[in-house]
Amino acid sequence: MALPLSRSERLLKAAAPVMEQALRMRFVTEVTAGTISDADYADYLEIEAAFVETATRLHGLAVWGAPDRTALERNARAVHALTTTQADYFREARATWPVPARPDAARRAEVLSRYALDVAREGGYPAVMTMLFAAESLYLTWCARAHEHGAVPDGAMSAWVALHADQAFRDGVRALAAEVDALPDDIPQERLTRWFTGMLEAEIAFHDAVFG
Repeated sequence: MALPLSRSERLLKAAAPVMEQALRMRFVTEVTAGTISDADYADYLEIEAAFVETATRLHGLAVWGAPDRTALERNARAVHALTTTQADYFREARATWPVPARPDAARRAEVLSRYALDVAREGGYPAVMTMLFAAESLYLTWCARAHEHGAVPDGAMSAWVALHADQAFRDGVRALAAEVDALPDDIPQERLTRWFTGMLEAEIAFHDAVFG
């Protein structure tokens, strides 16, 4: 007899059609194939750097709402990584990239931050864990495929993909799944699914905005 699915497994199953749509995004396809233009990746560096600030705020809210010391420490480490390692990556990549981002790049991609912050205010810690699980599951899946089987150009692009395919990132996604599994039973699964799929849909709009 099969064991019942966990909450995180049920989310992945319910959101599979939207996840597949996200994995077919033009951005994912072009980075994986090594065909994205310098101008478009410059815009991505601009808009993703802006979202890293939002992700820092989400993890900060999760520190405040953490149900135990393990969750508190994990989210605090995430805040540190986002404001050091990832901030350094964007600072260096943008400084050395062959072309600058177009002036309206960050404005075009505000949809993801707006969605994530609105839902975080609505749902607190459970919403943050669910949205981050969605976003990081997406990134782990496409970056692992691109890293293993793609033709990602060497340099800043391959470094970014590799960062989201390494063991530390995999461990982080597993930790998010565990946090989702441990959410209180009185939070309806349908609400988690709404937050999860909504985040994936916002990710699609965000990445499509790279191309104007």
